[in-house]
Amino acid sequence: MDTQERAKAAHPGRKPPPPGLLTLTTTSMGLSMFVLFALGALGPALLADLGISRSQLGSLPAVAFGTAGLLSLFSGHLTDLMGGRRLLLVLLTAVACAFTVLALAGGYGPLLAGLVLAGAAQACANPATNHLIAIHLPPPRRAAAIGVKQSGVQFGAFAAGLLMPSLAAATSWRTALALVVPVALATAAAAALLLPRDQPREHTGKTRTLPARPNRAARWLVVYSLGVGTGLAALNTYLPLYAHEELGLGARASGALIAAVGVAGIAARMLWTRVSGRLADIGVPLLVLAAAAVCFLLLLPAAGLLTPLVWIGAVGLGGSAVAANAVSMVAVVRGTAFGATGHASALVSMGFFGGFVVGPLGFGLIADGPAGYLGGWTLAGGAFLMSVLSALMVRRAVTA
Repeated sequence: MDTQERAKAAHPGRKPPPPGLLTLTTTSMGLSMFVLFALGALGPALLADLGISRSQLGSLPAVAFGTAGLLSLFSGHLTDLMGGRRLLLVLLTAVACAFTVLALAGGYGPLLAGLVLAGAAQACANPATNHLIAIHLPPPRRAAAIGVKQSGVQFGAFAAGLLMPSLAAATSWRTALALVVPVALATAAAAALLLPRDQPREHTGKTRTLPARPNRAARWLVVYSLGVGTGLAALNTYLPLYAHEELGLGARASGALIAAVGVAGIAARMLWTRVSGRLADIGVPLLVLAAAAVCFLLLLPAAGLLTPLVWIGAVGLGGSAVAANAVSMVAVVRGTAFGATGHASALVSMGFFGGFVVGPLGFGLIADGPAGYLGGWTLAGGAFLMSVLSALMVRRAVTA
């Protein structure tokens, strides 16, 4: 008896998942967030070629994730209306358009326009992929699937940190960004061919266009995601530049730090989502990961005295803060403690994207001032500490 026959025997009322489901959702997650890692890895080249400041560099992902946070108010409901397959195709098309604009940009203004398109793609990512997993996989398999597809973001970080500086050095930063376009279009074509068409939605007479008011547990999970997003976005945007300017690392070594975050994040997301799927108290892994992020963040400013500490900090943050976001997605998919899956995914994504606005923008403004990079890392550490406190409140709300 082959795998599909065993699946049918175990779940006679459920169709086997479409081929390539996890590959498509994983790739789509990576492409939706790739702009953040690409801009971080290419930061030195962008500053040199376009003459933008560090605070302007920080404002680029802030624009993308501000757009994503705003559109997340609607993306959960759009998933219910359009279906996961259609929204996934919208996501991939938006990625292709965004990187086309970025590759052709001649200044700061066009870069901002490209980041708005990238933000639209990011708003679709979690609702679309979570919806596809929820409708095509049985509950026991969903936590592991969430871990796999969320690891796509870190595959993107690894690819950006490893490839983007080398491609930019061999050709140009424009060519490096342009190469993302055919990848997004090929993924869209594969999704259109492999994923079954969305089923017509039953009309219930409801006309809600915004997510329902979150319950207490969901509100604290949004705050948790805001803290994690703030710290992670600051890390991904400024770690290569910090290593290059303050620690004296070369462009390739600085970009490789993002790759190190990505590799650690892939392994951690796989591990922690599986563990979280089995635990009765989802607040425990949320708390542990946020607390670990605070500890590893302290190693980055300490690297000014001992440079190798920056590598330990990068790997540790990949294994903690990166995994924390995936665990928050497991929380909203595995049950109803945080509300309906689509709306809860959108709300948690909104908090996370809000952090991706605050983190790079706040870090850039602080780093350009008297406090320098030390002040920026203090902001990131404070954000992770906020997530520690929020995790405690999530535990209290869920178990109440």
